[in-house]
Amino acid sequence: MTLLSNSNQQDRFIQRRITIQIPAEYHQDPILSQLATFYHLKINILGAMLDQTGDQSGWFDLDIQGESQQIENALLSLRENNIIIWGDSTQEYDGW
Repeated sequence: MTLLSNSNQQDRFIQRRITIQIPAEYHQDPILSQLATFYHLKINILGAMLDQTGDQSGWFDLDIQGESQQIENALLSLRENNIIIWGDSTQEYDGW
């Protein structure tokens, strides 16, 4: 049996589906755009529930694709900014 080294696992291209709650205080901030740009991720919004006035939290159902470590770093950044991550599932992605 061959084990992957940590560096290979970190560079692995994966796809994750998450649901996040973004607090109203971030209503004017491009949170998802910043994640995609800074962490080199492909983010697809599968669903969203938003308040037009920005007085309440927004909910997003997201499909995120990228290197495993970059996704982990992005999720850590979300948590550090008090963005709640609800659902979270991971699958390997071969790019086809």
